[in-house]
Amino acid sequence: MKFIVLFCFAFILSPILLVGQEVDVFAQFNGQFDYVAFGNTLNTGENTGANPPTPCEILTSSSANFELQPEQELIAAYLYWAGSGTGDFDVTLNGTPITAERTFADNMSNGLVFFAAFADVTALLQTIGTNTYTLSDLDLTEVIAEYCGNTTNFGGWAITVIYQDPSLPLNQVTVFDGLESVSSTNTNLTITLSNINVLDNNGAKIGFLAWEGDRSLSVTETLQINGNIISNPPLNPADNAFNGTNSFTGNEVLYNMDIDFYSIENNINPYTNGT
Repeated sequence: MKFIVLFCFAFILSPILLVGQEVDVFAQFNGQFDYVAFGNTLNTGENTGANPPTPCEILTSSSANFELQPEQELIAAYLYWAGSGTGDFDVTLNGTPITAERTFADNMSNGLVFFAAFADVTALLQTIGTNTYTLSDLDLTEVIAEYCGNTTNFGGWAITVIYQDPSLPLNQVTVFDGLESVSSTNTNLTITLSNINVLDNNGAKIGFLAWEGDRSLSVTETLQINGNIISNPPLNPADNAFNGTNSFTGNEVLYNMDIDFYSIENNINPYTNGT
């Protein structure tokens, strides 16, 4: 059994300490499974380091392509969206109204808040299949100006897809989600991966959806597994893990969000719970 784990909106990267919901197991799949993720930002540029500076504006819709191979069967599809403000929990995906089934909030010490939301869109993606997906009606335009001053203005969405493929070995795919953060005053975040079964670490990988990471803020942002720093250069160097990229597509301009995965072979212990 190989080990594949992903975090969904595990981090908000901000200069001010936030307190949110702990990352925990949401779903688990055992068998010939793997996953892919896709989505897009609503930001029009970097919050910091852009020259000239990015205007204080945000889109209300964006699109991303999704494709599975003919032999791959879509098993589950989870939509996550997040942004600055108290939340917009009614959005539209390819013309279908979507209401959040679970919501998350993070409160800043200066009174500003962030939100995230979840909806199971398995049936919709099974119906539409390979296509371009557009998330719309995610409207943060009324609140975004409050966040531009400290460069914490962001919005975006992503869909995590679990699929079955008869050519795959036996894998265990575990989805963790929650809303936790690191910041200048809270520089370390430890997430314990529990309820997982690792018999073989060949092909093991870890992935995450993270928000509000700026490429120019390379402040030794590292991702460590059991104390080992992991990287995926050149897209994700060891000292700048949260830099607005998508490992599935190679996109380097996914402003203020990351959809990334890393190989973690030789960083976990087989015949344990993976820690």
